[in-house]
Amino acid sequence: MSNIRGIDLLFAFFFVLFVVVPIKGQAIIPPGATDAGMGGSNAITGTVLHSGGRLERRVAVRLQSMTKGDRTAMTDEYGNFAFRGLPAGDYTIVIDKEKEFQPFSQTVSLIQPRSFPPVTQNLSIRLAAKANTDAKPGVVNADTAGVPKSALELYNRALELGKSGNRAEAVAQLNLAIADHPGFMLAFNEMGIQYMRLNELAKSEDAFRSALKIKADAFMPLVNYGILLVGQKRWEDAEPLLRKALTIKGDSAVTHYFLGQSLANQGKFPEAEKELLAALSTGGPEMNEARRLLAILYSARGNKTGAAKELENYLKLAPNTPDAERLRATIKQLKSERQ
Repeated sequence: MSNIRGIDLLFAFFFVLFVVVPIKGQAIIPPGATDAGMGGSNAITGTVLHSGGRLERRVAVRLQSMTKGDRTAMTDEYGNFAFRGLPAGDYTIVIDKEKEFQPFSQTVSLIQPRSFPPVTQNLSIRLAAKANTDAKPGVVNADTAGVPKSALELYNRALELGKSGNRAEAVAQLNLAIADHPGFMLAFNEMGIQYMRLNELAKSEDAFRSALKIKADAFMPLVNYGILLVGQKRWEDAEPLLRKALTIKGDSAVTHYFLGQSLANQGKFPEAEKELLAALSTGGPEMNEARRLLAILYSARGNKTGAAKELENYLKLAPNTPDAERLRATIKQLKSERQ
């Protein structure tokens, strides 16, 4: 119990705010816009689709700069990504880690004359499937098998409504889709997401439970339900769901991240450290937020050097984070306290 109280105090000390975040494929993941930390005020945003419509998982989008190096962002559940904090100049957007799709790259020039307001360049990216791909059928194909076309149309309409922020109408369309096909697991999962965004958490939980009644080993509702519970600080309830999700997809960085958060708040520090390090190793720069958790964990265990190092690494990727000065002061204090 003392360990958990210590972690709570450290959370307050570091001013860490944990929120439910979207992950790809009707899943809920971290961050919205990715701060490139290049000292500019411009942005590149975009949406990634494929020839069949919406991608049902998150994909990595790389921003290349000749002078500032590379940055990586992950799309959200609607295929959206954003890089902010960019100075004027030429950049290349690259997507080349998707086995079943052809590599994509596009040059983007940000031109911001002196005294002009910041520029936002928006892209619409449609990935092309590789010819004669031997990739296994995707999750969407498997989970929509046997779903009537009419229900799929209602589901896709709900996705578009959700993307535009019309959550209530999206729920209405999902209810129609479920009425048309009561075993529509993905529709229940999407309903859970929409209710979560409407802050109707009891309804969100009911929707995720319904999805799992239809398919107990469905990865997306397992992760989403786990994230919902983490957001409610129901750490012990979230743990088995997230562990089960990792038995299905062990390389899910977001699942490792939220499981690490759940374990840390239960005082299970060694296991939490393992999961957070796994989140970083599988997710790369887009899981930078895991470093804040590791810093809290290390400090709680008396490892001031490790805590300071994690915060320093965090700031290397996010030097313009709103609490950057506070974190730098924390690093200085940690270094002064280490033995």
